[in-house]
Amino acid sequence: MDSADKIIVVVCMGSSCFSRGNSLTLKLLQDYIHENGIEDRVELKGSLCEDCCKCGPNITINGARYSEVSADACLQHLAEHLQSNGCREAGPLS
Repeated sequence: MDSADKIIVVVCMGSSCFSRGNSLTLKLLQDYIHENGIEDRVELKGSLCEDCCKCGPNITINGARYSEVSADACLQHLAEHLQSNGCREAGPLS
């Protein structure tokens, strides 16, 4: 798959977002991507700070920012992006 076709997920790893739940979000995303074998479809990145600390924790998926997002909601947002890109490999959310 061309890297331009990948879904890009950016997890804010600034201290505020990290302590508000993005540490768990990162782990759940890594596990979900690995367990579903979709490493070729999803690129997971971290950023030092998204400059939106008051609204954290923050993630961005293909340029769409999600604020005050729980780890479970993050997985749901990723699943929606995968589905809209025609990915059928990803399994159900647990």
